[in-house]
Amino acid sequence: MKKLLNKLIIIEFEDKEPQKGILINYSKDWFLIKSNPVDFVLDGYSVIKNCNIKNITTNDETEFVEKAMKLKGISVDKKIHKISLKNFDSIAESINKNFGILSLTKKRDDAIYPGKLKKLTDKKIILTWIDLNANWDKNREFTKEKIRTIDFDTDYLVSLKLLAENK
Repeated sequence: MKKLLNKLIIIEFEDKEPQKGILINYSKDWFLIKSNPVDFVLDGYSVIKNCNIKNITTNDETEFVEKAMKLKGISVDKKIHKISLKNFDSIAESINKNFGILSLTKKRDDAIYPGKLKKLTDKKIILTWIDLNANWDKNREFTKEKIRTIDFDTDYLVSLKLLAENK
């Protein structure tokens, strides 16, 4: 894995669509990437649980895109190095402290759950939900074990947070 640090990688899963990004850090259980959702665009960060991963690769296309990103001067936010990949709680607490908003994704890709960390228990994470109109709403509970990805610092999340702060 060390040879893939700071490289654009493709994470292939057994049960969902691949995810691309620049590998920033990793542990036994988690990968931290700067997300590459499409073309030459980077948008936020993802902490991906190391489960149901079939393969991690690079190819000619990822090398081409990576070269374009380097030419554009894209760099990693210094706050990212404060994100601890020790365990679920340290990840959630680090993101909440440094960014103030995150979103959770379970197995299905079609739903995200944005909010700010309210509480962590042994088995659950409780978020104060933020709705589509940037209103902080009720608390929502999620089973930690079912969380596959934690996203943060995306354009969408930053926009919601700014709108909520400026009502």
